[in-house]
Amino acid sequence: MSARKPTPRKRAPTHFSMIREFTPADLITLCNSASGTTSIFASLKYVTTGNVLFLYSAILLVPIAFFFDAMDGRIARFFKTDSALGRELDSLSDIISFGVAPAIVGFAVGLQGLFDVVFLLYFVNCGVSRLARYNVTAETNTDKTKGKVTFFEGTPIPTTCAIVLGLLYFVHNGQIGDDFLPLGKYIIFGWTFHPLSLVYAISGTLMVSKTLRIPKP
Repeated sequence: MSARKPTPRKRAPTHFSMIREFTPADLITLCNSASGTTSIFASLKYVTTGNVLFLYSAILLVPIAFFFDAMDGRIARFFKTDSALGRELDSLSDIISFGVAPAIVGFAVGLQGLFDVVFLLYFVNCGVSRLARYNVTAETNTDKTKGKVTFFEGTPIPTTCAIVLGLLYFVHNGQIGDDFLPLGKYIIFGWTFHPLSLVYAISGTLMVSKTLRIPKP
């Protein structure tokens, strides 16, 4: 009678350790998301207190987030630590810093009418969709000879920094608030509309454009 061979035990799945997986580049990416989140807090503080210094802080924190966004990729390449976790952290941080934060700044300066809010929501959702598309198509769009994506499909979401820097000019000139925003305001079917909010709509549309391709350095 032959001896029964022992059944090999299945190895338990390895626990994903955030500490082991974290890299220096990931910490810089989290500085990006922290800057964007603090910008949101500063905008809310301006709305509740009216202290314009909080609004200046909210605006300037977006370019600071851009600095960290630019640095994390360089650091990842320097340490050769590119990872799937890092890519996801980068996308999620960008949503906060270049999607939600600029929209909240726009709301804080006076884009609070119904049509304004619709355009701000459209802007944020375009940013979310643009990053989701990039994550899905990055592998197929990668140039095999160079080992990286060589073009942006639609404008990159960090370009929304230009919007908040434009708002900085208006804040400096005192052109903020429901009645003082550039291009004025209109009442349509009883709801307020500031044409300035169209800047957000245009930016969102450019982000999700399929035909617009921008060479990636």
